[in-house]
Amino acid sequence: MKRSELYNRVWTTPMSHLAKELGISDVGLAKACRRNAIPTPVRGYWAKLRAGHKMPKPALPHPDRDVEVDLSVTPEDVRVQREAEREKHANWVEQHAAPAAVPPLSLPESLDGAHPLVRATAKFCERIPLLEKKWARRRPGDWSSRKEEDRPPHADHGRYHLFQDGCLNIRAPLENMDWVLRFHASVIAGLEASGFKIGRRKPEDAGRHGTGKAAAVVATLKTESFELEFSEGYRRVPLTKEEIAKRTKETGYAPYSQTETIPSGKYTFRVTGTEHRARDEWQGTAEKLQARLNEIVRRVIELAALQPLFRTEREQAAAVAQREAERREAERRITEARTEQVKRAFAMAEEHERAVRLEDFLRFLDTHSADLQEPYAERLTVWLTVVREELAKKPPLDGLLLEVLTVPSWQKWPPSWWPGNAVE
Repeated sequence: MKRSELYNRVWTTPMSHLAKELGISDVGLAKACRRNAIPTPVRGYWAKLRAGHKMPKPALPHPDRDVEVDLSVTPEDVRVQREAEREKHANWVEQHAAPAAVPPLSLPESLDGAHPLVRATAKFCERIPLLEKKWARRRPGDWSSRKEEDRPPHADHGRYHLFQDGCLNIRAPLENMDWVLRFHASVIAGLEASGFKIGRRKPEDAGRHGTGKAAAVVATLKTESFELEFSEGYRRVPLTKEEIAKRTKETGYAPYSQTETIPSGKYTFRVTGTEHRARDEWQGTAEKLQARLNEIVRRVIELAALQPLFRTEREQAAAVAQREAERREAERRITEARTEQVKRAFAMAEEHERAVRLEDFLRFLDTHSADLQEPYAERLTVWLTVVREELAKKPPLDGLLLEVLTVPSWQKWPPSWWPGNAVE
Protein backbone atom coordinates (compact mmCIF):
# COMPACT_ATOMS: atom_id res chain seq x y z
CA MET A 1 0.00 0.00 0.00
CA LYS A 2 1.26 3.46 -0.91
CA ARG A 3 1.94 5.99 1.83
CA SER A 4 -0.66 8.40 0.46
CA GLU A 5 -3.30 5.67 0.31
CA LEU A 6 -2.69 4.66 3.93
CA TYR A 7 -2.92 8.33 4.96
CA ASN A 8 -6.33 8.66 3.29
CA ARG A 9 -7.63 5.44 4.83
CA VAL A 10 -6.42 6.38 8.32
CA TRP A 11 -8.47 9.61 8.12
CA THR A 12 -11.61 7.94 6.73
CA THR A 13 -11.73 4.78 8.89
CA PRO A 14 -11.07 4.42 12.65
CA MET A 15 -7.71 2.81 13.36
CA SER A 16 -9.25 -0.20 15.16
CA HIS A 17 -11.52 -0.98 12.20
CA LEU A 18 -8.81 -0.39 9.62
CA ALA A 19 -6.37 -2.64 11.49
CA LYS A 20 -8.87 -5.52 11.34
CA GLU A 21 -9.39 -4.94 7.61
CA LEU A 22 -5.63 -5.06 7.04
CA GLY A 23 -5.15 -8.11 9.29
CA ILE A 24 -2.81 -6.44 11.78
CA SER A 25 -3.09 -5.10 15.31
CA ASP A 26 -3.86 -1.52 16.29
CA VAL A 27 -0.32 -1.21 17.64
CA GLY A 28 1.17 -2.55 14.40
CA LEU A 29 -0.81 -0.07 12.33
CA ALA A 30 0.18 2.83 14.59
CA LYS A 31 3.85 1.83 14.34
CA ALA A 32 3.63 1.66 10.55
CA CYS A 33 2.19 5.19 10.50
CA ARG A 34 4.93 6.51 12.80
CA ARG A 35 7.67 4.86 10.73
CA ASN A 36 6.39 6.60 7.61
CA ALA A 37 5.54 9.98 9.20
CA ILE A 38 1.80 9.58 8.60
CA PRO A 39 -0.29 11.71 11.00
CA THR A 40 -3.14 9.87 12.72
CA PRO A 41 -6.34 11.09 14.43
CA VAL A 42 -6.02 11.99 18.10
CA ARG A 43 -8.00 10.24 20.81
CA GLY A 44 -11.68 11.20 20.65
CA TYR A 45 -11.45 12.41 17.04
CA TRP A 46 -14.26 10.21 15.70
CA ALA A 47 -16.59 10.87 18.64
CA LYS A 48 -16.23 14.63 18.22
CA LEU A 49 -16.70 14.27 14.46
CA ARG A 50 -19.96 12.36 15.00
CA ALA A 51 -21.06 15.05 17.45
CA GLY A 52 -20.83 17.62 14.67
CA HIS A 53 -17.56 19.25 15.58
CA LYS A 54 -15.27 20.35 12.80
CA MET A 55 -11.96 18.57 13.41
CA PRO A 56 -8.67 19.61 11.79
CA LYS A 57 -6.92 17.18 9.49
CA PRO A 58 -3.15 17.71 9.26
CA ALA A 59 -1.56 17.48 5.85
CA LEU A 60 0.65 14.57 4.90
CA PRO A 61 4.31 15.63 5.33
CA HIS A 62 6.50 15.24 2.24
CA PRO A 63 3.74 13.96 -0.09
CA ASP A 64 6.34 13.52 -2.85
CA ARG A 65 7.80 10.56 -0.89
CA ASP A 66 4.98 8.19 -1.80
CA VAL A 67 6.77 4.97 -0.93
CA GLU A 68 5.34 1.52 -0.29
CA VAL A 69 4.41 0.98 3.37
CA ASP A 70 5.40 -2.31 4.96
CA LEU A 71 2.47 -3.32 7.17
CA SER A 72 4.16 -6.56 8.27
CA VAL A 73 0.95 -8.58 8.09
CA THR A 74 1.18 -11.65 10.32
CA PRO A 75 0.73 -14.90 8.34
CA GLU A 76 -2.47 -16.77 9.12
CA ASP A 77 -0.71 -19.88 10.44
CA VAL A 78 1.43 -17.79 12.79
CA ARG A 79 -1.61 -15.87 14.01
CA VAL A 80 -3.52 -19.11 14.68
CA GLN A 81 -0.51 -20.55 16.51
CA ARG A 82 -0.24 -17.47 18.71
CA GLU A 83 -3.96 -17.52 19.47
CA ALA A 84 -3.72 -21.18 20.47
CA GLU A 85 -0.73 -20.44 22.69
CA ARG A 86 -2.55 -17.56 24.40
CA GLU A 87 -5.58 -19.78 24.99
CA LYS A 88 -3.35 -22.51 26.39
CA HIS A 89 -1.72 -20.06 28.79
CA ALA A 90 -5.09 -18.68 29.89
CA ASN A 91 -6.36 -22.19 30.66
CA TRP A 92 -3.16 -23.03 32.51
CA VAL A 93 -3.43 -19.91 34.66
CA GLU A 94 -7.06 -20.66 35.43
CA GLN A 95 -6.14 -24.17 36.60
CA HIS A 96 -2.87 -23.48 38.42
CA ALA A 97 -2.88 -19.88 39.65
CA ALA A 98 -3.36 -19.66 43.40
CA PRO A 99 -6.61 -17.83 44.24
CA ALA A 100 -5.73 -14.42 45.61
CA ALA A 101 -8.21 -11.79 46.70
CA VAL A 102 -6.16 -8.67 46.08
CA PRO A 103 -8.04 -5.53 47.13
CA PRO A 104 -8.01 -2.55 44.76
CA LEU A 105 -4.58 -0.95 45.08
CA SER A 106 -3.84 2.73 45.42
CA LEU A 107 -0.80 4.75 46.41
CA PRO A 108 -0.51 5.23 50.18
CA GLU A 109 -0.28 8.75 51.59
CA SER A 110 2.87 7.85 53.52
CA LEU A 111 5.37 5.02 53.94
CA ASP A 112 4.14 4.09 57.42
CA GLY A 113 3.78 0.32 57.54
CA ALA A 114 5.53 -0.13 54.21
CA HIS A 115 7.88 -3.04 53.54
CA PRO A 116 11.28 -2.77 55.30
CA LEU A 117 13.06 -2.47 51.93
CA VAL A 118 10.90 0.55 51.06
CA ARG A 119 11.55 2.25 54.41
CA ALA A 120 15.27 1.49 54.26
CA THR A 121 15.46 3.00 50.77
CA ALA A 122 13.65 6.13 51.98
CA LYS A 123 16.11 6.55 54.87
CA PHE A 124 19.05 6.13 52.53
CA CYS A 125 17.63 8.78 50.18
CA GLU A 126 17.45 11.22 53.09
CA ARG A 127 21.18 10.71 53.64
CA ILE A 128 22.24 11.25 50.02
CA PRO A 129 22.67 15.08 50.13
CA LEU A 130 24.88 14.81 53.24
CA LEU A 131 26.84 11.90 51.75
CA GLU A 132 27.52 13.92 48.60
CA LYS A 133 28.81 16.86 50.64
CA LYS A 134 31.12 14.60 52.63
CA TRP A 135 32.23 12.84 49.48
CA ALA A 136 33.10 16.16 47.85
CA ARG A 137 35.40 16.91 50.80
CA ARG A 138 37.07 13.50 50.79
CA ARG A 139 40.85 13.24 50.89
CA PRO A 140 43.04 11.13 48.60
CA GLY A 141 42.74 7.47 49.54
CA ASP A 142 39.25 7.79 51.01
CA TRP A 143 37.78 5.92 48.05
CA SER A 144 39.05 2.57 49.30
CA SER A 145 38.65 3.25 53.02
CA ARG A 146 35.00 4.35 52.96
CA LYS A 147 32.34 1.70 53.50
CA GLU A 148 29.67 1.22 50.85
CA GLU A 149 26.94 2.72 53.03
CA ASP A 150 29.04 5.88 53.46
CA ARG A 151 29.35 6.52 49.74
CA PRO A 152 26.76 8.39 47.69
CA PRO A 153 25.03 6.24 45.06
CA HIS A 154 26.13 6.29 41.46
CA ALA A 155 24.44 9.08 39.50
CA ASP A 156 23.96 9.39 35.75
CA HIS A 157 21.73 11.68 33.66
CA GLY A 158 20.29 13.22 36.83
CA ARG A 159 19.24 9.85 38.30
CA TYR A 160 20.60 7.91 41.27
CA HIS A 161 21.02 4.16 41.13
CA LEU A 162 19.72 3.13 44.54
CA PHE A 163 20.82 -0.43 44.95
CA GLN A 164 22.86 -0.33 48.12
CA ASP A 165 22.62 -3.18 50.61
CA GLY A 166 19.09 -3.18 52.02
CA CYS A 167 17.63 -0.91 49.31
CA LEU A 168 15.33 -1.44 46.36
CA ASN A 169 16.65 -1.65 42.80
CA ILE A 170 15.66 1.86 41.66
CA ARG A 171 17.16 4.33 39.20
CA ALA A 172 15.46 7.74 39.58
CA PRO A 173 16.10 11.34 40.71
CA LEU A 174 15.51 12.36 44.32
CA GLU A 175 12.77 14.84 43.44
CA ASN A 176 10.56 11.99 42.20
CA MET A 177 11.56 9.48 44.86
CA ASP A 178 8.53 10.04 47.10
CA TRP A 179 6.14 8.86 44.38
CA VAL A 180 8.49 6.04 43.33
CA LEU A 181 8.68 4.65 46.87
CA ARG A 182 4.94 4.91 47.43
CA PHE A 183 4.44 3.11 44.10
CA HIS A 184 6.73 0.31 45.32
CA ALA A 185 4.96 0.21 48.67
CA SER A 186 1.64 -0.38 46.90
CA VAL A 187 2.99 -3.02 44.49
CA ILE A 188 4.79 -4.90 47.25
CA ALA A 189 1.71 -4.77 49.49
CA GLY A 190 -0.36 -6.27 46.67
CA LEU A 191 2.21 -9.01 46.05
CA GLU A 192 2.44 -9.85 49.74
CA ALA A 193 -1.36 -10.04 49.94
CA SER A 194 -1.13 -12.61 47.10
CA GLY A 195 1.32 -14.78 49.03
CA PHE A 196 4.63 -13.45 47.70
CA LYS A 197 7.62 -12.88 49.95
CA ILE A 198 9.76 -9.86 49.12
CA GLY A 199 13.46 -9.75 49.92
CA ARG A 200 16.88 -8.77 48.65
CA ARG A 201 19.12 -11.48 47.29
CA LYS A 202 22.77 -11.00 48.06
CA PRO A 203 25.26 -11.51 45.23
CA GLU A 204 26.47 -15.08 44.87
CA ASP A 205 30.04 -16.02 44.03
CA ALA A 206 30.31 -16.79 40.34
CA GLY A 207 33.01 -19.41 40.88
CA ARG A 208 35.24 -20.71 38.12
CA HIS A 209 32.30 -21.39 35.78
CA GLY A 210 30.62 -17.98 36.16
CA THR A 211 27.32 -19.40 37.45
CA GLY A 212 26.77 -16.92 40.29
CA LYS A 213 23.87 -14.50 40.55
CA ALA A 214 23.97 -10.74 40.99
CA ALA A 215 22.19 -8.98 43.81
CA ALA A 216 18.50 -8.38 43.19
CA VAL A 217 15.18 -7.52 44.81
CA VAL A 218 13.21 -10.75 44.57
CA ALA A 219 9.52 -11.60 44.90
CA THR A 220 9.07 -15.31 45.69
CA LEU A 221 5.91 -17.41 45.61
CA LYS A 222 6.62 -20.96 46.78
CA THR A 223 9.46 -22.04 44.45
CA GLU A 224 9.00 -19.37 41.79
CA SER A 225 10.96 -16.12 42.07
CA PHE A 226 11.02 -12.86 40.13
CA GLU A 227 13.40 -9.91 40.15
CA LEU A 228 11.91 -6.42 40.50
CA GLU A 229 13.57 -3.42 38.85
CA PHE A 230 12.46 0.18 38.41
CA SER A 231 14.04 2.97 36.37
CA GLU A 232 13.26 6.40 35.01
CA GLY A 233 14.40 7.27 31.50
CA TYR A 234 16.21 10.38 30.38
CA ARG A 235 16.01 12.78 27.47
CA ARG A 236 18.27 15.33 25.83
CA VAL A 237 17.45 19.03 25.93
CA PRO A 238 19.42 21.77 24.12
CA LEU A 239 21.32 24.26 26.24
CA THR A 240 20.30 27.90 25.97
CA LYS A 241 22.82 30.52 24.88
CA GLU A 242 22.91 31.81 28.45
CA GLU A 243 23.69 28.35 29.83
CA ILE A 244 26.44 27.81 27.25
CA ALA A 245 27.97 31.20 28.06
CA LYS A 246 27.80 30.46 31.79
CA ARG A 247 29.52 27.06 31.45
CA THR A 248 32.14 28.54 29.17
CA LYS A 249 32.88 31.22 31.75
CA GLU A 250 33.08 28.68 34.58
CA THR A 251 35.36 26.20 32.79
CA GLY A 252 37.24 28.49 30.41
CA TYR A 253 36.16 26.59 27.30
CA ALA A 254 32.92 25.91 25.47
CA PRO A 255 31.04 22.74 26.51
CA TYR A 256 31.76 19.72 24.35
CA SER A 257 28.03 19.04 23.90
CA GLN A 258 25.39 21.71 23.55
CA THR A 259 22.73 19.44 25.01
CA GLU A 260 22.25 17.97 28.45
CA THR A 261 20.42 14.89 29.64
CA ILE A 262 17.73 15.14 32.28
CA PRO A 263 15.20 12.66 33.70
CA SER A 264 12.32 12.16 31.29
CA GLY A 265 9.48 11.58 33.74
CA LYS A 266 8.71 8.26 32.03
CA TYR A 267 9.20 5.12 34.07
CA THR A 268 9.75 1.42 33.48
CA PHE A 269 8.83 -1.23 36.03
CA ARG A 270 10.27 -4.61 35.04
CA VAL A 271 9.56 -8.09 36.41
CA THR A 272 11.96 -10.86 35.37
CA GLY A 273 11.49 -14.53 36.23
CA THR A 274 14.01 -17.34 36.21
CA GLU A 275 12.62 -18.43 32.83
CA HIS A 276 13.30 -16.15 29.87
CA ARG A 277 9.63 -16.00 28.83
CA ALA A 278 8.41 -15.23 32.35
CA ARG A 279 9.01 -11.50 32.19
CA ASP A 280 7.04 -8.34 31.60
CA GLU A 281 7.45 -4.60 31.90
CA TRP A 282 5.22 -1.56 32.17
CA GLN A 283 6.19 1.86 30.84
CA GLY A 284 4.68 5.27 31.08
CA THR A 285 4.25 8.34 33.21
CA ALA A 286 3.52 8.24 36.92
CA GLU A 287 -0.20 8.56 36.26
CA LYS A 288 -0.21 5.66 33.78
CA LEU A 289 1.77 3.31 36.03
CA GLN A 290 -0.34 4.27 39.03
CA ALA A 291 -3.49 3.38 37.10
CA ARG A 292 -2.03 -0.06 36.31
CA LEU A 293 -1.17 -1.13 39.86
CA ASN A 294 -3.74 -3.93 39.98
CA GLU A 295 -2.81 -5.05 36.45
CA ILE A 296 0.85 -5.35 37.49
CA VAL A 297 0.08 -7.48 40.53
CA ARG A 298 -2.32 -9.72 38.57
CA ARG A 299 0.27 -10.19 35.84
CA VAL A 300 2.97 -11.21 38.34
CA ILE A 301 0.54 -13.75 39.80
CA GLU A 302 -0.07 -15.09 36.28
CA LEU A 303 3.65 -15.30 35.58
CA ALA A 304 4.19 -17.23 38.82
CA ALA A 305 1.62 -19.76 37.58
CA LEU A 306 3.02 -19.81 34.03
CA GLN A 307 6.69 -20.12 34.91
CA PRO A 308 6.52 -23.91 35.62
CA LEU A 309 4.81 -24.33 32.23
CA PHE A 310 7.51 -22.23 30.54
CA ARG A 311 10.16 -24.32 32.28
CA THR A 312 8.57 -27.58 31.13
CA GLU A 313 8.21 -26.29 27.57
CA ARG A 314 11.84 -25.12 27.56
CA GLU A 315 13.06 -28.49 28.83
CA GLN A 316 10.92 -30.30 26.26
CA ALA A 317 12.22 -28.05 23.49
CA ALA A 318 15.78 -28.66 24.69
CA ALA A 319 15.16 -32.41 24.68
CA VAL A 320 13.74 -32.24 21.14
CA ALA A 321 16.72 -30.14 20.04
CA GLN A 322 19.08 -32.67 21.65
CA ARG A 323 17.40 -35.58 19.88
CA GLU A 324 17.51 -33.68 16.61
CA ALA A 325 21.21 -32.97 17.10
CA GLU A 326 21.84 -36.65 17.86
CA ARG A 327 19.84 -37.63 14.76
CA ARG A 328 21.85 -35.28 12.57
CA GLU A 329 25.09 -36.60 14.06
CA ALA A 330 24.00 -40.20 13.42
CA GLU A 331 23.09 -39.30 9.83
CA ARG A 332 26.49 -37.67 9.43
CA ARG A 333 28.24 -40.80 10.72
CA ILE A 334 26.22 -43.05 8.39
CA THR A 335 26.92 -40.83 5.36
CA GLU A 336 30.59 -40.64 6.27
CA ALA A 337 30.84 -44.42 6.80
CA ARG A 338 29.17 -45.22 3.47
CA THR A 339 31.37 -42.75 1.62
CA GLU A 340 34.38 -44.41 3.25
CA GLN A 341 33.32 -47.82 1.87
CA VAL A 342 33.53 -46.47 -1.69
CA LYS A 343 37.05 -45.24 -0.98
CA ARG A 344 37.99 -48.65 0.41
CA ALA A 345 36.48 -50.38 -2.62
CA PHE A 346 38.71 -48.30 -4.91
CA ALA A 347 41.68 -49.13 -2.69
CA MET A 348 40.91 -52.87 -2.93
CA ALA A 349 40.47 -52.64 -6.70
CA GLU A 350 43.88 -50.98 -6.98
CA GLU A 351 45.37 -53.64 -4.68
CA HIS A 352 43.83 -56.38 -6.81
CA GLU A 353 45.31 -54.87 -9.98
CA ARG A 354 48.70 -54.69 -8.26
CA ALA A 355 48.38 -58.36 -7.22
CA VAL A 356 47.53 -59.42 -10.80
CA ARG A 357 50.48 -57.45 -12.14
CA LEU A 358 52.70 -59.01 -9.50
CA GLU A 359 51.62 -62.57 -10.44
CA ASP A 360 52.35 -61.82 -14.12
CA PHE A 361 55.73 -60.44 -13.15
CA LEU A 362 56.60 -63.47 -11.00
CA ARG A 363 55.70 -65.80 -13.87
CA PHE A 364 57.92 -63.72 -16.15
CA LEU A 365 60.78 -64.18 -13.69
CA ASP A 366 60.16 -67.94 -13.70
CA THR A 367 60.86 -68.05 -17.42
CA HIS A 368 63.67 -65.52 -17.13
CA SER A 369 65.57 -67.64 -14.57
CA ALA A 370 66.49 -70.10 -17.32
CA ASP A 371 68.56 -67.39 -18.98
CA LEU A 372 70.61 -66.66 -15.86
CA GLN A 373 73.93 -68.22 -14.99
CA GLU A 374 74.56 -70.11 -11.83
CA PRO A 375 74.31 -69.44 -8.96
CA TYR A 376 71.87 -66.62 -9.90
CA ALA A 377 69.28 -68.91 -11.46
CA GLU A 378 69.05 -70.98 -8.26
CA ARG A 379 68.96 -67.89 -6.07
CA LEU A 380 66.13 -66.35 -8.14
CA THR A 381 64.11 -69.56 -7.80
CA VAL A 382 64.51 -69.47 -4.01
CA TRP A 383 63.61 -65.74 -3.92
CA LEU A 384 60.45 -66.35 -5.95
CA THR A 385 59.48 -69.16 -3.56
CA VAL A 386 59.90 -66.84 -0.52
CA VAL A 387 57.85 -64.06 -2.11
CA ARG A 388 55.02 -66.46 -3.02
CA GLU A 389 55.01 -67.97 0.48
CA GLU A 390 54.76 -64.51 2.11
CA LEU A 391 51.98 -63.50 -0.27
CA ALA A 392 50.14 -66.72 0.57
CA LYS A 393 50.49 -66.06 4.34
CA LYS A 394 49.01 -62.56 4.24
CA PRO A 395 47.44 -61.55 0.95
CA PRO A 396 47.15 -57.71 0.85
CA LEU A 397 43.63 -57.89 -0.57
CA ASP A 398 42.47 -60.15 2.26
CA GLY A 399 43.74 -57.61 4.81
CA LEU A 400 41.71 -54.83 3.21
CA LEU A 401 38.65 -57.08 3.05
CA LEU A 402 39.06 -57.93 6.73
CA GLU A 403 39.06 -54.23 7.63
CA VAL A 404 35.78 -53.75 5.74
CA LEU A 405 34.01 -56.85 7.08
CA THR A 406 34.90 -56.38 10.76
CA VAL A 407 34.53 -53.62 13.34
CA PRO A 408 37.01 -52.39 15.98
CA SER A 409 36.98 -54.08 19.39
CA TRP A 410 35.17 -51.13 20.98
CA GLN A 411 32.23 -51.35 18.54
CA LYS A 412 29.52 -53.92 17.88
CA TRP A 413 28.40 -55.37 14.60
CA PRO A 414 26.77 -54.12 12.38
CA PRO A 415 28.76 -51.01 11.48
CA SER A 416 27.24 -47.61 10.67
CA TRP A 417 27.11 -48.27 6.93
CA TRP A 418 25.12 -51.51 7.32
CA PRO A 419 21.60 -51.40 5.79
CA GLY A 420 18.90 -51.05 8.44
CA ASN A 421 20.89 -48.55 10.51
CA ALA A 422 18.82 -45.64 9.21
CA VAL A 423 18.12 -42.93 11.76
CA GLU A 424 14.52 -42.72 12.91
